[in-house]
Amino acid sequence: MSRDAELPLWDHLEELARRLRVALFSVFISSVVISLFPADLNFINNPSFSDYKPLLSLIIEIIQEMMLPKDVNLIALNWIDTFYVYIIIAITLGTLVSTPVIAFEFYKFLSPALLSHERRMLIKFMFSFSILFIAGAAYAYFILLPITFKTLMRFVYSLGAIPYFAMKDFFEMVFIGLVGSGLFFTLPLLITFLVKIDLIDPETLKKNRSYIFVGLLIVTAIITPDPTPLSMLLISIPFYLLYELSILIGIWIKNKEMKKKNK
Repeated sequence: MSRDAELPLWDHLEELARRLRVALFSVFISSVVISLFPADLNFINNPSFSDYKPLLSLIIEIIQEMMLPKDVNLIALNWIDTFYVYIIIAITLGTLVSTPVIAFEFYKFLSPALLSHERRMLIKFMFSFSILFIAGAAYAYFILLPITFKTLMRFVYSLGAIPYFAMKDFFEMVFIGLVGSGLFFTLPLLITFLVKIDLIDPETLKKNRSYIFVGLLIVTAIITPDPTPLSMLLISIPFYLLYELSILIGIWIKNKEMKKKNK
């Protein structure tokens, strides 16, 4: 009998709360360390607060240099804007650093209720999700967002506006772009999973690919951060390629299952 059949609901909730506390504590500690860690390691041997510069401040500067077009200046519109940006980026990086701990706690909570082959499937799913999410976030960081900001700047210059933007708005846009692109890249994984459990057939995916592409263009037109078609296409085209890859993987899964049944 499985552990899930033996433990009452309250014990499961208690275990879930305990594992969530561990994950949140890991995020908190990682965020604090990242926000306070010095950019220059020489500071550890020769501490001088006049020369102290947090690593997070250096990361924020790198993001601005990477994303912002030339002649663009960020301003703080109120007293807490810079503090808000600092905290949000610290928590985001802290969560990324804590991902192995979060994944481990999630796995340990679910594994008692799973069979051995289901545990292997869960590990593969978590690994694939992480890789696709990182790939999507990297795509947004190095390609999507820089091109988006440069495109938007053409509207600024064409109207003769002065390129001063709120720091809070800029980093919120970067955050939404990274997370949104990361999640978008994981959607083919969901499609593959639905094929695996027989909720979707690969042939159905093939027949409806034109509708999927049109729907994809509509969705990306809504969620992309700029009004031009450029960002829409920069997201739609990679996802459509991943969609086609999902069809191939789905066909491979179906053929593999058919061979098992015929044995």
